[in-house]
Amino acid sequence: MSDRAHAPLRIDLAGGWTDVPAFADAEGGAVVNVAIDRHVRARLVDGDVRFEHDVRAAGLGSSACEHVLAQALRNPDFDLDEIAEAAYAEETAEGVAGGRQDQYAACYGGLNSMTFRAAASPGGPVRIERLQMPEAHLAALQQRLVLADSGVARLSGEIHRAVWEAYARHDSEVTGALLALKQYGAAMREAIAGSDFGGIRHVMNENWLQQKRLHPSVTSEAVDQIFELAMRSGASAGKACGAGGGGALVFYASSEGDATRLRAALREAGVAVIDFAFDFEGLVDEGDEA
Repeated sequence: MSDRAHAPLRIDLAGGWTDVPAFADAEGGAVVNVAIDRHVRARLVDGDVRFEHDVRAAGLGSSACEHVLAQALRNPDFDLDEIAEAAYAEETAEGVAGGRQDQYAACYGGLNSMTFRAAASPGGPVRIERLQMPEAHLAALQQRLVLADSGVARLSGEIHRAVWEAYARHDSEVTGALLALKQYGAAMREAIAGSDFGGIRHVMNENWLQQKRLHPSVTSEAVDQIFELAMRSGASAGKACGAGGGGALVFYASSEGDATRLRAALREAGVAVIDFAFDFEGLVDEGDEA
């Protein structure tokens, strides 16, 4: 590893929240996410790591990217799993209550199904399966996903704290939502592996319903208004990225034409649309500065 590198942000398509050890250690987790060519870039300068961000929308894993890059630059002999685990451990030590999907997405890139279990499990806490689609179907999926920045500020730490405190109390609503999210993570894997676009739409919509069961602050009046606009302007499904509460939103349109119409409507309404392509490189060593 040289003194410069970059790592991709990610869109979580289904199963988010179930990668957090508080749940995954007991029940197992299942997430499908895809890395995108919007990156966090880092340089190692006199022992300090300096970051630049292509975009600043919350909910896309930028914090994990920073920690991954710092670990990679400071530990050039680490492999990708070691980098991901060290980054996750560092974030956890800083009080971040998230899971492991972001670190592994930043390291590996691609369109992946990830399953999670206890750290002491044989083979480690994360299993990654690179999902395959025919090239034309993969291109269609990329075109039909529309990523937007809601512009709504959020405090994901507060949402995480409220959800995991409720889970520790065996709150039936939260526990039921998490178990359903795990099922939808597995269902999204099957839909993508089978190029079942109707299934992708259905799972994303159901996933969003379960996210909103976790805590009232997962959505807001402003976020709901963007969803209403999107659904009458070409979207057939959508969900918040990451913990929710604001930040990035991803929508699915049932055709490329609908996706084009949706992007135009969001921009006309003043909602920032984040153009992207899928990233299959993951963590990239950019070489030493001359």
